[in-house]
Amino acid sequence: MTDSTDIELPDDPWMSHAFISKLMTQVSLPYRKPKNGVKEVVRRNGNLTVKFTATGDCLPYGKYPRLFEMYACTMVKDGDPSFDPETRTLNLGTTFREFLQLIKVPVGGRQMQSIKKQLENLFSCVYTLDNGTSTTTDRHGFVVANDAHIDWLRNEPQEHGLFENTVRFSQEYIDYLRDSPVPVDLSIVAQLNSPMSLDVYWWLTRRYSYLHERQSITWQQLYNQFGSSDAMKSFKQSFQRAVDEVAYVYPQANITCGRNYVTLFPSPTAVQTTAQTRAAELLSKQSRERSEKSSAEKTKRELSEGDISNVLEHIDYGDDFLAARRHVVHGLSAGYSGENIIAAWKAGERF
Repeated sequence: MTDSTDIELPDDPWMSHAFISKLMTQVSLPYRKPKNGVKEVVRRNGNLTVKFTATGDCLPYGKYPRLFEMYACTMVKDGDPSFDPETRTLNLGTTFREFLQLIKVPVGGRQMQSIKKQLENLFSCVYTLDNGTSTTTDRHGFVVANDAHIDWLRNEPQEHGLFENTVRFSQEYIDYLRDSPVPVDLSIVAQLNSPMSLDVYWWLTRRYSYLHERQSITWQQLYNQFGSSDAMKSFKQSFQRAVDEVAYVYPQANITCGRNYVTLFPSPTAVQTTAQTRAAELLSKQSRERSEKSSAEKTKRELSEGDISNVLEHIDYGDDFLAARRHVVHGLSAGYSGENIIAAWKAGERF
């Protein structure tokens, strides 16, 4: 599987898994409020360079913008009724609050005020993506949302036509959310506390969808990708803590942090893809067939000539010895008693 292909999922109950945009598995928003009024950060991952620019008070940072983008991506990807593709409008109603409760995020008045500020920062943020090379230019940018109308403290369902909680995304942002989103396990997301641990989890589960051999990545590459206002030494420590937190709830992830490199080994994705499910079912079927064949062969081997002879000597088979022997062997292999096998022969029934 290549990293540009949609990861196909088997049918699953709603909200057992969610989706995160491919970009958020490649680069990261800031973890803390940028110092000194900085309104622009740049992240790099291979040929991809991404610039996040604040057009409002501040850049989006921390956990809440990440969780909202996962929520929005899931609603768009799943075609949820709360999203109107014609107007590009996501009607939050109380669903976002319920979503936050589902992943164990407190949603009291104080928390909603923090969420309000962070999502306002996200809505007004401009993403500029550059996939150019030394010989090509491939750049495009977009703002996340064109407008938003939200009563952040409303906690009850709203009647249609009254003041509704809505955000209208830009078309470019919708296209970006639809571009090969990555499935993630909500039970894992709910247990991750830091924004960096979310980023590490999203990064790993996408990498594992197409990783077929060991891969080592330099700390400098990770520093450019995840970003940090800290020195390299502090970044390494923070990254190791995030890896430890992810590994605790996602033990299938095989990753080691060394002095010079972080090394990934092929591992199962957190949410099984259709291909993985089919492969597992095939292996299970093959294992079951081998077991059944082995059991049948073992049963045949365990039928001694003595067992067969003990039954045969009570059967009047005349000139039909081979038929009688098959009858006895099949009967014993099927678990019938000698008495039943003899009685069946006398009644003209054959195993």
